[in-house]
Amino acid sequence: MNRHPREGFIDDTPMVDVTPERDDKPAERKQRAMPPPEIEASPAEEGQPDEQLQDAWPMVVPLYNKPIRNNKGEMVKEVKLREPRAADINRYGNPCRYNGDGEPVIQERKMTYMIAALADILPPFIEDMDPRDWNTCAMKLQRFFLPDLRAW
Repeated sequence: MNRHPREGFIDDTPMVDVTPERDDKPAERKQRAMPPPEIEASPAEEGQPDEQLQDAWPMVVPLYNKPIRNNKGEMVKEVKLREPRAADINRYGNPCRYNGDGEPVIQERKMTYMIAALADILPPFIEDMDPRDWNTCAMKLQRFFLPDLRAW
């Protein structure tokens, strides 16, 4: 008679261990066929600033959209910005900061006064700039008012 286990009954036949035998020796690792790719170091890793980031002072920003008046009443088609210093931040405030998401934010009023100070042009004349030209100046200056990430 064939014994089939029925539901609810315990089979009392001995269990057979089917686990494979383990070797206590660690498995030998295979060598990689290819070496890992070489990745070029970034300028921050090398400690050398990128040539593109090195600006000559004064920084000249062309005004492509609309000329503005300077303090002498002359129409100018470019703005010459001197190099910013910590004293400028002390006088006019830091025009750039990071928001909660880590994105840089330009504070417009402070940046207008900073551009005016660095260009030696009165703020009302800077306020007459075409918004595209103002944004060009602000974006070119932005990195000088944010922390250097190499220091983190």
